[in-house]
Amino acid sequence: MICKKTFLFSLVSFIFASLSLCFSASFAQNEGYIPNQEVVKLVNQGIELHKKKDYEGAIQLFNEALSIEPNNTVVKQNISIAHNNYGKFLAERTDHENALKEFRTAIYLDPENETADANLDALLRQKGVKASDSLARMQLGDKLRADAKFEFALIEYKKALKLSKEPDPNILINLGDIYYILYLRDGQRTNDINNAIDTYKKALSIKDSAKAHIKVADGLLALKDIVSAIEHYRKAVELEPSSQDALTANVRGWNEAVRLAPLVTENHIGLAQALQLKKDFVNAEEEFNQALKLDPENEIALKGLKSLEQDKIKARASQFSEQALKFQNDGKYDEAIDQYVKALEINFNDVTLHYNIGTAFQAKGDFPHAEKAYNKALAIDSSNQKVKSALEILSKQVTSKKFQDLSARAIELQNSTNYQEAITTYLAAISINPDDSAVYYNLGTAYQAAKDLNNAQLQYKKALELDKGNATYENVLKLVNVEIAEPLIQSAINKQTSNDIAGAIVDYSMALELVPNDAQTYFNLGTAYQANKQLDEAIKSYMKAVQLDPKGQADASFFLGVIYEEMKNNKSAIENYQKYLQNAPTGSYVKDAKDRIAYLKTLKP
Repeated sequence: MICKKTFLFSLVSFIFASLSLCFSASFAQNEGYIPNQEVVKLVNQGIELHKKKDYEGAIQLFNEALSIEPNNTVVKQNISIAHNNYGKFLAERTDHENALKEFRTAIYLDPENETADANLDALLRQKGVKASDSLARMQLGDKLRADAKFEFALIEYKKALKLSKEPDPNILINLGDIYYILYLRDGQRTNDINNAIDTYKKALSIKDSAKAHIKVADGLLALKDIVSAIEHYRKAVELEPSSQDALTANVRGWNEAVRLAPLVTENHIGLAQALQLKKDFVNAEEEFNQALKLDPENEIALKGLKSLEQDKIKARASQFSEQALKFQNDGKYDEAIDQYVKALEINFNDVTLHYNIGTAFQAKGDFPHAEKAYNKALAIDSSNQKVKSALEILSKQVTSKKFQDLSARAIELQNSTNYQEAITTYLAAISINPDDSAVYYNLGTAYQAAKDLNNAQLQYKKALELDKGNATYENVLKLVNVEIAEPLIQSAINKQTSNDIAGAIVDYSMALELVPNDAQTYFNLGTAYQANKQLDEAIKSYMKAVQLDPKGQADASFFLGVIYEEMKNNKSAIENYQKYLQNAPTGSYVKDAKDRIAYLKTLKP
């Protein structure tokens, strides 16, 4: 039997992991509390329905009781318990969406209902949600907010805040927004707006932001605390001077001040200044004039009108500048420059305008005018680092263009066979950029075309030093080396023919420095050494010739045999005669080689 003054209520605890049961609840108020008999009746009827698992009927009766006593905490707790148990009932039947709704309702009615909180977490985990992750819960809150389920969003944001390692200002702002929405929706309840303001202020205490200041100010504005609201709007504008949200909010605050106290001069001045910051010059002028109607000698209003005129001029210049930037972004540099010129006619001392027109000239490739514009900007603000950096970049670009122009001109001259002028122009380009391998290569080709092979060789070597492994540079260097070596080789042959053996050796050696893989020249050098009785050197030269071209220089093997035979090294002599026969079976010395082998084999070792 249930007592009319107090009663027990069965609380079913639903934890997905254990499905355990728990019983606890009581209907008791503070000392001296006299229960409303209709409330007691409705609650008792609700309990009976709840025992029969008619949760919806029980909840309806509990809600009727709450409508009679809206602040009865025990009735709220009973409704919360009923929603929790109904949620368990639905979850067991896999009606998860409605179960989530019931668990969240239970928590909203009684934030201390830990069982409902645990059940909500368990069901979310079953649905694949990271229930213990702050970000995941905030995202749930965002979705519920978007679906206009604000009470449920409130639950998720609170949970996200509780789970976050450190208080997150973004979660706090979202939470404050929900309180503010509930305030507007549910008849402007004071506790909702106070909760909103307190939450926004907590966000501000963590991170000073324009957004949070605006939120706090809007809350204070709702409470008609105009002075405090305007101070927060001012701070928002101070933090983000170009933010339209901050500028609009600032106007909103002063509009409310004027609405509540239209005869206060300072309110009209404040509104005028807020409108001026927002570039609403027409309404700003009207408010300054309204202030002067109330106080004709007001200096702030008079100065405000003057500054307003200056801002109007700047605004016109800004319009030209904005149009110029659009043209510039589209690559229409001439049109952009025309707009910048119009802006400068209005506001010549604007450093940014001079800088911007400089960038347009620079992008167009008109470097002299770009430099002039940057220098004008520096004349106005000599410490402007942005302009200084632009000038440095321009200087490098000018140098690069000059280098490119000289290189292109040199190629034109070379193509027209004006080699000397081309060489001079290439050298001028190199003086600007001594680290470009291609220009050394081109200079080398110009020298080579002008028959100055030694200088051509030098330039090809420089090109290869800067770009090691470049196949083109390697090949052309080999070719020019061959071309330089040819007269040396011919000179050596002539000297050897005229019995200037020493001179021939010198020329052959110089040629081989240029063409180190020329087997024929090694052979010729070997014959010169042999003729000069420098047999060891002759052997080295002949062996190199054979190494480079065994068949083409087979004669070198024969002469090696001759030298070894002369040096009484019969074994090596036979080996080289045999190598000769192997590589030149129809050669000029076949008979001699065979005879020498036969003879040497008759000798005692």
